[in-house]
Amino acid sequence: MKKIYLIVVGLLFCFSLTAQTADTIIIKTHEDVEIKTDPSVGYTRYPVWAEFPSSDIEYYKVIACLQFECASKLRCGEWDYLNYIHIGKTGGVEGDSLGWEIGRFITPYGNSWHSNNNWKFGWYFDMSDFGALLHDSVQIVYTHTGYEANHDRGWKINLTFYLIPGTPPLSVRHITPLWTGSFRYGDENNPIEDHLTAQTVTLNENTETLLLKIIQTGHGMDSPDNCSEFCMKQRTVKIDEQVIDERYIWRECGFIALYPQAGTWLYDRANWCPGENVPYHDIYLQGFTGSSEHSFDLIMEPYIATENIGNWVISSYLFEYGKPNYQIDASIEEIIAPSTEYAHQRFNPICGNPIIVIKNNGEETLYSMTIKYGPKGGTFLEYDWSGSLHFTEIDTIHLPGVPEWHTGDESNLFEVQLLNPNGKSDQFPQSDIAFSTFEPVAKYPEDIIVFFDSNKAPSENYYYLIDLHTNDTILNRNNFAPLERYKDTVQLQVGNCYSIEFYDDGPPPEEYPLNKDGLIWWANNYDGRGYFYIHQGEKMIKLFDFDFGTKILHQFTAIENVSIEEIEESPLKLEVFPNPSTGFVEIKYRFYDFSAHDRYILIKDIFGKNLKEIRLTYTSGIEQLDLSDLPKGIYIVVLTDNNTVKKSGKLILQ
Repeated sequence: MKKIYLIVVGLLFCFSLTAQTADTIIIKTHEDVEIKTDPSVGYTRYPVWAEFPSSDIEYYKVIACLQFECASKLRCGEWDYLNYIHIGKTGGVEGDSLGWEIGRFITPYGNSWHSNNNWKFGWYFDMSDFGALLHDSVQIVYTHTGYEANHDRGWKINLTFYLIPGTPPLSVRHITPLWTGSFRYGDENNPIEDHLTAQTVTLNENTETLLLKIIQTGHGMDSPDNCSEFCMKQRTVKIDEQVIDERYIWRECGFIALYPQAGTWLYDRANWCPGENVPYHDIYLQGFTGSSEHSFDLIMEPYIATENIGNWVISSYLFEYGKPNYQIDASIEEIIAPSTEYAHQRFNPICGNPIIVIKNNGEETLYSMTIKYGPKGGTFLEYDWSGSLHFTEIDTIHLPGVPEWHTGDESNLFEVQLLNPNGKSDQFPQSDIAFSTFEPVAKYPEDIIVFFDSNKAPSENYYYLIDLHTNDTILNRNNFAPLERYKDTVQLQVGNCYSIEFYDDGPPPEEYPLNKDGLIWWANNYDGRGYFYIHQGEKMIKLFDFDFGTKILHQFTAIENVSIEEIEESPLKLEVFPNPSTGFVEIKYRFYDFSAHDRYILIKDIFGKNLKEIRLTYTSGIEQLDLSDLPKGIYIVVLTDNNTVKKSGKLILQ
């Protein structure tokens, strides 16, 4: 068994905030574990026993962080496969067997990444509701499903639990599993309603609050609606025949944190996206009395498939709690911006309005509070928040004003404080203060030129340039023609903070109705290629990612006109993977000068002799090459345009 008790003061690596005074306990259950598929059965299990604190320590919050890397000397896994985190057993080897799912994750399309690229990403799960089970000896089982080849690809994972001690907002009385399994959907001869039957539960005598927690994703592609992965269907939840929740089981994927990916990552799906954890659906109910009997029912929208039956994968639990432990308890749940967290990279870095998420963990409705924020050790701003947050509700707040980032203590820590909720003292003040790390934004000269080269679907696009100091919109562009160049010379105010927002979610062309797919996407050749970039004079200083899905958010500050070299390194790119290789390689490239021609990838020996020459059609992309006909040894990969070497790198064949 592994026993780790680390009390930390500071920031959690995969968690963007922490309480200032709470002693956080870290339990790492899976450390550098390599996971691969087992095509013979379709899944592999990785159980680990871990020693959690004894049951006399309560947790105010439990956060699990899941990190992924490519396995050593392999490329990352190729497909979007279901992964699960289960509690296998509690109380030691002879203890209770549970097999309860506490988290679900879908792997990304990772076959364009390799361990040599140092690729890494992370996601976190709020597992506070399962905290009562995480005591003493607990078996945590990580399960990786899939059928892809396992000799040349895989993942390395780390799974860590962060336990923040303290009386929880709700104390668990009992947990009852309800509907769990993979249920065929649309099978006329085996209807799903025969399996998702009503469940009768007699509540614990001390129960006053209920939580119905559901983890649900759809998979498979049938006819006629491509269910259950790509069909939007409604789920209804009833208690005692009364509807308490109705929602479509759906998730938009065009703005997820991990982008771009090699596959169809940006298609919306049935409550999941490739490279994302699966959100919990939490339904809270109050006003119940103990020892009473109630009926719980989950109903999927009626549907009949004609072939290739899909399925819904469901885990669900009924949590019984007493009354809330706090009357007044406001908490900072997340600092979205500024942040260096993987999950928030789309919003960062910033020079303008911070974004935070707050939650009401107290029984009393939250109406008001003062929020102080700014760089640690620097000048703080204040905002008087008002609203109406009931127990367990959250609010995402875009804080006004532009903090004075340069006045901090150079620790690159951003601090947020919640003060005087409802004019009273908070009963768990440790959750009223939080920190995040931040990075400086880009700096561009006061005179810039904004370019947009439209593709063949310009009706999808529009963009803004906003001065965040004055809230003035400097540039507002839409109504573009296909395959045209648009150019705007902009005079900026030195020292001010600006935001560019570029969107690809407008109405698509009738002849090819697909949007939210960026300006270039490998699976949509109809739209062609477009580019969005910034110049200083004749030279490009910023080329925005074109495979971005739904939108680009980018903030920067204006400085006095300086030379190009002082602003930003050229966005030219050349990446070769795997490296070393046995012969098959992928070369990812990007040029920044669109007017150049005669673009090539050259493979040379160490004496400079050309061995292979690949003419490039586009300014960016991925070339897959078979170099297995070359002898083992060291080679040079060269990126050229107009017969000029732009970038080069070493390749080892072994």
